[in-house]
Amino acid sequence: MFQFILSLVLLGVLFVVFYIIVATVLKWLPSNRKAAISQQGIDIWIVSNGPHTDLCLPLQSTEIDWTHFIGLHNFAPNQAEFVTFGWGDKGFYLETPSWAELKPKTAFKALFKLSHTTMQVILHEELPEGQKFVKKLRITPKQYKKIISYIKNSFLYTDQKELIPIDFAGLPAYEGLNYQFYEAVGSYHFFKTCNCWVNNALKVADIRTATWAPFSKSIFYQLNKFYPDTDSSSEASLSIYGESNS
Repeated sequence: MFQFILSLVLLGVLFVVFYIIVATVLKWLPSNRKAAISQQGIDIWIVSNGPHTDLCLPLQSTEIDWTHFIGLHNFAPNQAEFVTFGWGDKGFYLETPSWAELKPKTAFKALFKLSHTTMQVILHEELPEGQKFVKKLRITPKQYKKIISYIKNSFLYTDQKELIPIDFAGLPAYEGLNYQFYEAVGSYHFFKTCNCWVNNALKVADIRTATWAPFSKSIFYQLNKFYPDTDSSSEASLSIYGESNS
């Protein structure tokens, strides 16, 4: 019995080591390697608190008015100008006050595709503050439309094509935020994390990013390397055109 347990522990350690090595290598290998930089388009932001990454977008633009999609009746009234979208495991979002309080059962169910996923939507009057990583990008209308479709396809809908809000009492981590959770499609697991969801959105939009990004640092490694910040005194920010636009 002891030998069996020891074998399981060793297999677990080997898997973790292999996982980290693969994540590191694929962080270095970019997707959409022929993407180019320009100076025109729509500003979006990639924001992360460290473990989790979100897409931060203008609430209203020529391409889409997100208020019509999410329905403001689910949110507290405010003067929001930005909206963040995040995808992830329902247990992480709705049952875990902090990473320090993460239950082994919740982590196990999430990593082995045994639970459901949710979309977190937060309205912001200003750009989110207190983030560990923030990257401003300027993308073309064509790219933004791809991101819009990607986000819409991540929500679960009723037979009447309506979003499915989740009745959630809240946690201290969300105090002061104007948020709503919705049922989502897909399964969270080792190889598709919340960070992978954001990274895949960038890949779909022909933005140069990591080949695989289970960790937030993998996303920002590529963005910081190939799309350096511009002079803050200049009106020009980053515009990223994919290969199909070059």
